[in-house]
Amino acid sequence: MFPTITKSFPLIAATLCLTLVTPAQGWLGGGTIYGGGGSMSTGGSTPPVLPSVQSSYNSYDRTIGNSWLGGSVHAYANMVRQKSGTYELGFAAAEFRGTASVLNHSAEVAEIVGNASNVMNAGVQNRSGMYRVEVLGFTVTNGSFTSNSTFAAQNSVYNLLPSSVSVSVPVGPVSVTLRGNAGCGFGRSANWLLPAATASVGINASANAYAFASASVSFGIPGFNVGVGIQGRVLEQTLTTGLNANAVWGLSGHATYTIQAISLHLYAWATALYTWTTNLCSWSSGLLTFNLI
Repeated sequence: MFPTITKSFPLIAATLCLTLVTPAQGWLGGGTIYGGGGSMSTGGSTPPVLPSVQSSYNSYDRTIGNSWLGGSVHAYANMVRQKSGTYELGFAAAEFRGTASVLNHSAEVAEIVGNASNVMNAGVQNRSGMYRVEVLGFTVTNGSFTSNSTFAAQNSVYNLLPSSVSVSVPVGPVSVTLRGNAGCGFGRSANWLLPAATASVGINASANAYAFASASVSFGIPGFNVGVGIQGRVLEQTLTTGLNANAVWGLSGHATYTIQAISLHLYAWATALYTWTTNLCSWSSGLLTFNLI
């Protein structure tokens, strides 16, 4: 089904503006779980008395705009510590993903996933971690590590789609063929800490991604002036983490997710005796900063 077509007098290109309130637009899920007995204390060189298990986690998911112009975002962070008898565990994880859609074609801008665990079981240590980066649905980095590891800062810029796509849109008495694509990119860096002789995990990492869409009219129509209007900053987001999960000393740190203000408008118009306008997308939201942990 095509979008609504409106009719107006010459040289008027009507757009619909819909403002949504943040942060109610996204889906949030998370919490802090404490298992076992004990109470927490701080200070000095004596470890605090902690529950046997602690977990802190949260996520943010959101759909932006529509299939004509939009996308989706996902961010997640989690950390766990456990001390039960001679078994000790530290664990931390983070995820970050963004997709974009232009003229009913969509692709994954970037997905970055990492986690690490550090276990002491009756004095025997087991350290492990993984780190994966995907771009446009293809894996570009997929590695594992068993000790402190640093992933140097890296940035990439590319087109969302291999080539511009086109679609025909009815505008009044004619059909206007639109062509579009999106320039996008991402950056990431990470420092994982897996110390020896202690069940502790640390992560200091950041990731960012963006997608800016563009559109144009493929060709003219005799007897009509035709055009397209677009505001296409689909997403611009950042996740920064500084987490520490220590089986003896507890959980600490933060994970902060930010998505910049978005104002999406996409419409096609045609002018002869009148101006006809087809509104394809109109969506906006404000700046969001959300503390996952």
